Amino acid sequence: AMVVPYNPQQAAQTRRYPAILGGAPDPSPAGEEHGYGGDGGARANVTAGLGLTSSASKSSFLPPRSASSPAASTEIGDASPTPSHSSGGVIVEPTDQPVTANGKGATSSFALPPPPEESSTSGPSILPKRIIPDPNEEYESNEKAYNGVPIPSAHDSSHKKREWLMQMNQTLEDTAVGQLDPNILPLSTIMNGWAKQKSSEGARMVEMWLDRVHSEYNSENPHGVHPTARMYTMAVDAWAKSNGGAAAARRAEALLERMDRLYREGGGRHEALKPTTGIFNAVINAWARSREKIAPSRAEQILAWMEKLRDTGGEDLDISPDKYTFNTVIHAYAKSGAKESATKAHRILDNMNQMYREGNSSVKPDTITYNVVINAYAKSGGKGAAQEAEHLLSRMHMMYDQGDLSVKPNVVTYGAVIDAFAKSMERNAAARADALLANMVALHQSDQVRHSDLRPNTYVFNTVINAWAKSKERGAAAKAEEMLVAMDRLHASGFPGLKPDAFTYTAVIDAYAKSGFRGAASRADLLLDQMEAKYSAGDQDLKPNTFTYNAVINALAKSGEPGAAARAERVLHNMVNRLRNHGGNDVKPTTINFNTVLDAWAKSGEGEAAAERAEAILEWMDRLNKSGNTDVKPDTITFNAVIDAWARSGCKRGPQRAEQILNHMDELYQGGNIDVKPDTYTYNTLINALAKSGDGGSAARAEEILSIMEQRYSAGDKSFKPNTRSHTSVIDAWAKSGEQGAAMRAEAILTNLRNLYENTKDPDIKPNVYTANAVMNACAFTKHDVDREEALEMAFRVFEWLDSQPDIKPDAYTFTIMLSVCANLIPKEEAPVRFESAKMLFEKCCESGHVNDHVLWKLKLTVNEFEYHQLVGAGVETKAQDLPQPWSRSVANNRKQGDSRNNNWAARNRRNRG
Repeated sequence: AMVVPYNPQQAAQTRRYPAILGGAPDPSPAGEEHGYGGDGGARANVTAGLGLTSSASKSSFLPPRSASSPAASTEIGDASPTPSHSSGGVIVEPTDQPVTANGKGATSSFALPPPPEESSTSGPSILPKRIIPDPNEEYESNEKAYNGVPIPSAHDSSHKKREWLMQMNQTLEDTAVGQLDPNILPLSTIMNGWAKQKSSEGARMVEMWLDRVHSEYNSENPHGVHPTARMYTMAVDAWAKSNGGAAAARRAEALLERMDRLYREGGGRHEALKPTTGIFNAVINAWARSREKIAPSRAEQILAWMEKLRDTGGEDLDISPDKYTFNTVIHAYAKSGAKESATKAHRILDNMNQMYREGNSSVKPDTITYNVVINAYAKSGGKGAAQEAEHLLSRMHMMYDQGDLSVKPNVVTYGAVIDAFAKSMERNAAARADALLANMVALHQSDQVRHSDLRPNTYVFNTVINAWAKSKERGAAAKAEEMLVAMDRLHASGFPGLKPDAFTYTAVIDAYAKSGFRGAASRADLLLDQMEAKYSAGDQDLKPNTFTYNAVINALAKSGEPGAAARAERVLHNMVNRLRNHGGNDVKPTTINFNTVLDAWAKSGEGEAAAERAEAILEWMDRLNKSGNTDVKPDTITFNAVIDAWARSGCKRGPQRAEQILNHMDELYQGGNIDVKPDTYTYNTLINALAKSGDGGSAARAEEILSIMEQRYSAGDKSFKPNTRSHTSVIDAWAKSGEQGAAMRAEAILTNLRNLYENTKDPDIKPNVYTANAVMNACAFTKHDVDREEALEMAFRVFEWLDSQPDIKPDAYTFTIMLSVCANLIPKEEAPVRFESAKMLFEKCCESGHVNDHVLWKLKLTVNEFEYHQLVGAGVETKAQDLPQPWSRSVANNRKQGDSRNNNWAARNRRNRG
């Protein structure tokens, strides 16, 4: 009776696999150990879960299939089983149409980039390395024609190769079943050619040819056409390299299961389909390349099953894991990037060494094995991973020096260890990466023949530069640029593999962008100019990309340097022009780029002109979006930046224009544009604009805006939730208004905020030192005599509350304000009261370590010269740095923590604007 063919996706869902793949369930959830290469107990658990039997006969050496598993039989010559379309994941064959020889119905939806390949490295030999032809490499033979049909060479374009393959497909379609002549249609060459397409389409084409071979065999083809293990291995390998993820890996498993079933149940007709180590390795490779979470564990399960087949399969099968098997499983762990993966990969390496010491020479680890384990450490990012990677490098050097030429470290080894340090983010990681590169270069220069495989290349230099870019050490950007200059010089002096590329420049630019030092943004901008000039002159390796432009725009936007906003906009214009003139996806301006430039204009300090420029950029964005550029679309952040530009403009119409833009945002949102919905930041920015204006009525309007926020939040819209900054800005608006009763309104808002926080314990509305300072500032600059007495009491009342809080305390600005309160609100006729109040404040200031020159200046305005000397112990010309260090300890600590900000133009501008 006809039985249902094996369905790999259904098998994955039911957690049952075919016999040839061990009948094992999917790996256990994260945290359960199924690892190979641990202690004996762990290894026993792996094999115990695979349903092993001890029989070695051809019909029963595999474990019995459970009743719930799909039956495993199709008629000889049937098409390969198709995975179910009902499961999740990537669909391998998304159409219901059969794949024809001309490729109709074939689609490809896979876009993952293929992983880099690595060649084995050996030490110097008395004879040159023997080149053993690979039977699968017929596609790249020197043969120019096959029975009169020209075959493209390895150097021909991919378009020409595909054209030839499609011609072969058409010839196949025109050939009747049973009449296929391998002298006319070179099967292996064609199948290998499709496999090298490295796509799902290519893999389906290989299977289509394999199915045709089965049909020819069933039709008793007179030319002896028959399926072979090599053909199946090519098909599995095609899926492995198709970037098809888990679906491709399961397809590979289905092919192996089909091949094994035909071999066992064919009654001797399919002896050429005897499973081999090679096809198992190809299936493991399919999982290793899938990047699925279960890939490492599934690959390791198959490895464990291979070992059991070796031990129990008798003479019927010749399946034994080899070095390539183990390397591929390790590679699966390296690709996963999980923190525990590196440890598991290391255990497999140790197990290989143990098996080699016990006499199994086929699993001796080589340079590739060590490199992949080191790469696993680099990708894991775990604590101590870089040190483990370096330890393996040292072990390789030791073994090589003792005569083991198969584990000689090469440039890939050093690159992986350097990358581990670059990703570790540990202190001195960049310096350690730099030292490793220096050691590699020194070894190469000591003997360029013996250490030819340590010749430095662009990748290794780029990795060290990237380490410096990621480090936060002082001078890191300059060191990164020094390496760029060194690469240029070495390339010019005869090192063709050391040419700086776009990544090199981008990493150095990024290092400057993150440094925050004065002049860093200008340096980043200059490096971009150099890149563009060299690219325009013909250096295709230096084509700036989106990351390059982003780094420069961010550096300029955050620098606060004079003219930085205009320069950031110039870079943005270059991006847009590049996209318009050349197309492509390498340079695509996005909303984020535009928003960054808008923020630069908002914070440029260029007043009304900056706000007008911000509006012009917003209109530019809207035009681009309406013309079809979906990557550029104004959003809430865009509008907020424009409102902020008006808030900071200092012009009289700034608050009015900011409110007009907010209202327009609300209209657009109510009209269905959810991307521009106003939020808390929008309203806070408007309140800030009103606070800075100081115009009559602006404080009352700011409080009205706060009330609107509270109403909309109470109505259920969480986007309008007022926070501490909202309340503080309204208080600041009252402080700057100069209106009668301003101080009382300020304290009332603080009191309301305190009550709200006490009732809810919501950290978003917790009063802070800035809130209290704003109230005290409103008191200090009370202009109406009727308010002065109450303002004085209020200021000290708020100060005492602030000083009594367990988690917030007065800062230097608090004491500066309170001394202004004394100077402005305590009459000169009450000199003793002024002095006692000033004395109390100054003593508390000294105790908390907040004395600075501003505090001393306000103290001098509050008391007379004699009293000043009595309190300070020095004359009125004394600076804070000349006084006892503990008096300024908190100020010094704050300055130290903010060095990276205070040393750039942005911080200076912020201080000037404040």
